[in-house]
This record gives sequence, structure tokens and C-alpha cells, in this order.
Amino acid sequence: MKKISILEIIGDSSLAGAPRHLLGILENIDTEKFALHCICPPGPLAGEIRKLHRHIDLEVIPMNDRFDMEAIRRIRKEIKLSNPQIIHVHGTRAGVLGRLAAIGANKPVIYTEHLWTKQFKLQSKWMNFVHYSANWFLDIFTTLNIAVSEAVKEFMVSSSISRYEKVKVIYNGIEPTSHQAKIFQSEQEFLLATVGTLNQQKGVQYLIGALPKVIKEFPGIRLEIIGDGEYRRHLVDQVKKLKLKNYVKFTGFVPNPVKYLEKFDLYVQPSLSESFGLAMVQAMDVGLPVVATNTGGIPEVVMEGKSGLLVEPSNSETLSDAILEMLRHPSMAKKMGEMAQKEAKLRFNIKDMMVELERTYEQVVANSAISQ
Repeated sequence: MKKISILEIIGDSSLAGAPRHLLGILENIDTEKFALHCICPPGPLAGEIRKLHRHIDLEVIPMNDRFDMEAIRRIRKEIKLSNPQIIHVHGTRAGVLGRLAAIGANKPVIYTEHLWTKQFKLQSKWMNFVHYSANWFLDIFTTLNIAVSEAVKEFMVSSSISRYEKVKVIYNGIEPTSHQAKIFQSEQEFLLATVGTLNQQKGVQYLIGALPKVIKEFPGIRLEIIGDGEYRRHLVDQVKKLKLKNYVKFTGFVPNPVKYLEKFDLYVQPSLSESFGLAMVQAMDVGLPVVATNTGGIPEVVMEGKSGLLVEPSNSETLSDAILEMLRHPSMAKKMGEMAQKEAKLRFNIKDMMVELERTYEQVVANSAISQ
């Protein structure tokens, strides 16, 4: 049987959410059915793809902004050379560059939205308008949109970027781990973790702001902030201002945080906007209970009162109250950790994600053949 040829394009070569998601696809796709080509910028992701040894044709192309004409030219050239049956673009930058490059190629195009929900906003109304307009226009040349949560689909439809029947929800999946957190072993010391790119949208400033109230009752608490980004300097200054240097550790970027997470007691996701929460699911998978904001795709992942506690975003007071609720009731927190682990393994397994994605690829190719 002839393999279906897929060209995957992404504009982010870090190892954060969307690149980590793509790496999971490349690691787990059935290479008996699919031939893989990939375009990404130089960076850690490119290095990890090369380590896979899965016969993936990789082309490294710098993508400096969303309207990088040289990148569009090179991507268009690669489309002609690789002649894929499907072009699958991931995220905003590749969503613009890859779809512009694919115009006229007569190939079905799939776009996965990894970021935007109705809560997500850029720095200005003008930038938001440009984003909406560009995606509305590019949807004309898009065969199918994949949303990583119902919240993302709702945003795409309600903002008129795409039509309801043209957006399919496929939840992100993770590789289940054997690592097991042993939570609340101490009655005096508690370790909290949060993982993510350090920007304003991740809401870590509100988590730091929640600590003084928690420390008054539980002085043995410690927070590790795992990740890096342009907002780190602001967060470090906030920690100094609140005199929390002895309570907060900036760990920096950790390539595979799963092994690292098992030492913690509680995971906190204080995002202002979150399309899904891949790191949060990894924390659930090792058995950590979750305190998270009720925003975007998070309430689709965390069951309120069962696998975690949900609070309103942008509010240090409600965050501190939820953290205190967990610390005061360790038996409740342990039960939530057990439920979180079951949910992660049952609902967000990468094998299930791949079954759905591979079926989608096959359907798109079949529909394309019928229409030609």
C-alpha cells in the first residue's frame, strides 16, 4: 500500500507546547502508512527531530515573522519538491506562512490552532484585528481546522474565523509515564510546581502574589517555577519586592519535566488564557492534584472538585484560597491526585490522539481524491 505523504510545518522550534505536540506526532505516527516531511526553524525542536531516526525528511527554514517573504518562498519550494498529499501547519506563524506558501499548490491543508481562545489577546486591538483578518482570509485555502479543545473551536467559530463543520476537536495526548508522585508525605513542607513559557498569559504573577497569604499558615511551602521566557525578569523582581526569595525557585527550562514533577505535592496552572494545558496533563499523569484557572480549555481537562480545584483567572486571592484548601485537607488532595492520574491516562493518551489524527489524514486524502 502506498504511503500517505504528510508535510508538517511549524514556526516555533522550542520544546514548549505546540512543538512538543508535533514531536509526539512524529514519534508516534504509523510509518507503515505515512511518509513524513517536516519544516521548522533552527532550534531545539530541529535537534530532537534529527534524533528520532524515523526517516523524516527535515528542512530547517528560519521564520522571522508572520509575513516573512523569504520563508514563504522557501516553503513553497519545499512543497514542490516533497509533493505531499497533505500540508499540516501548526500554530499562528506557520499558519500564516505555510498557508500562504501553499496557495496554488492544489494540496489539502490542515491547520491546527494551539493557542487562541476567546480569553487570549495580543498587545493591541490592531494586532488582534490583523490576526482575525489574516486567519479569516487564510481559512478560504484551508481544508480542515483542528482545535486542541472545545474552547479553541468555540473561539474559531464565534470569531468567524471558520465554520463549525470545518473545525474538528482532537485533544492533545501524552505518553503515559510510570513515574509516581508521593504527595503530602510531610506535614510541614510542601512543594508546588508550575510549568510553562514565562509570559503574562501564563499568570504566574498571580501565583506569586498568592504566596504571602499561604505562607502565613504554611511557612514550609516552596514554589518552583519551571520554564523560561521574556517575562522572567519581571517575575524575579516581583519575588524580590514581596521578599519571597527563600520561597520561590526559578528552575528554568526543563526539556522533559515529567520525571521532575514526581517530587512535588501540588501543581498550579494560573493561566489567564490556556488552550489545553499539556504540562498540566503531564502533572496529572504522575498523580498531582491541580489548582487551575477556569479559563479556555482547562475545565475540559480538570474536573472541578474531583481532579482539582478551579478558580477565576487574574486573582491571587482565589488562588491562595484554593491552595490553602488543598494543604489543609491532604486526604482530599490525595484523592484528587488519584483521579487526576486516571483522567490523564484514560482521556489524554497519545495513542488515542494518533488514532484520531491518522483517521483524519486518511479522510482528508480520500475526500481530496473524490473532489478531483
